[in-house]
Amino acid sequence: MITDGHEKPTMSSPFSRKLQSNYLIGFLLLSIGGYLPSAYNYVLFRGYGIDHSTIEHFFIYCFVGSLFGGTFVASLADHCGRRNACLLCSVIYGLYHASCNSSNEWILIIGHIFRGIGDALYSTAFEAWLMQEHEQSDLDICVLERILYNSNVYLNIVTIGTGFLAQLLSESYGYIAPFNVGIGFFAISFVFILIKWSENYGRKKVFVHTTHVPAMRILRTNPRIVLCGLANALFRASFYIWLIEWTPALHAATEKIFAEPLPLGFMYSCYLLSRLLGSFAFGSLIKRFRTQTFMIVIFLLAAIGLSVPVITPNDQLMILLGFLLLQICEGIFVPSIALLRSEYIPNEFLSTNYIDELSACTSTYTNACCFAWTLSVNYCLYVVCIYVIIGHVNYDDITKALNY
Repeated sequence: MITDGHEKPTMSSPFSRKLQSNYLIGFLLLSIGGYLPSAYNYVLFRGYGIDHSTIEHFFIYCFVGSLFGGTFVASLADHCGRRNACLLCSVIYGLYHASCNSSNEWILIIGHIFRGIGDALYSTAFEAWLMQEHEQSDLDICVLERILYNSNVYLNIVTIGTGFLAQLLSESYGYIAPFNVGIGFFAISFVFILIKWSENYGRKKVFVHTTHVPAMRILRTNPRIVLCGLANALFRASFYIWLIEWTPALHAATEKIFAEPLPLGFMYSCYLLSRLLGSFAFGSLIKRFRTQTFMIVIFLLAAIGLSVPVITPNDQLMILLGFLLLQICEGIFVPSIALLRSEYIPNEFLSTNYIDELSACTSTYTNACCFAWTLSVNYCLYVVCIYVIIGHVNYDDITKALNY
């Protein structure tokens, strides 16, 4: 690609390779720490004597933290620096893991609020930092696509190992061990990002409370941004329900038991392996189809996988297979929605706008009446959003359909 009389650096250039290595190392170190205890959240809290309903409320507090605390903190990422936001993410995740050493419900509530804020930063600050570095370095678009693709593939590869490591740690030192080891990875990630990453900003010269004003103006003039965020939020809402319920759903099954007790760490590695297969499938799909087109099919398959425990609640093997299908879809979804965000959302508002997605995700989850109801509503709204994005229907068509 030739621009302004010079050829933009491609993935083979030394600067592009350095950008990729710095981003991947910092991002993956933090991700390993976050993924280590993922299989043991539920059983750890049950081991403290906390009932199922209260554990579900912990996750709601996490979402509330993303909605309210995350809105403010993610805005600071554009104003005060995206590298600083990534550093703050490491600290906040470390505080959450430390809080899990306590069986006090109030401490755990505060810890989950911190986790929600950390999730908001993890979902926005790293990606926003990368996109800003890519833009200000005037790199070819293929560099961004390749780094996003590689980050998703490598994330799945390294986190597969975290499941095995977590299984060994939990068997030797108890369910709390993966949480404490994760703190060490957060510390290493903090030091690496502090030393190796440069700082960049979105709209540094404006006050934080004014960042949302032009962002809301853009939302009014470009509804595709809203639709992109809504599509992401609806998928995430269903996925978060799975995150809460996958362990109790498998424990509740009484037929075709394949393991007792369940090797949760190994099973989580299998989930992540399925997600890796989805990442490889994305690389093939993006070469043949538009992202907006194949994502409709992916969400349908995800809905089928997530419906298995509703249809056959006692078949443990079928439930596991359904969950594996969901993970394949997740592996395709993550880089797909990232490309859509980079296409529709202006770079200076990447961190701010994404909180609207978390807001929609939170409201979808907390107002869901039951598992199947959430799935059907999510799927219908998701398909409508994607069709509007690609221009297959217009708002008049939607209005007529709703009236009908």
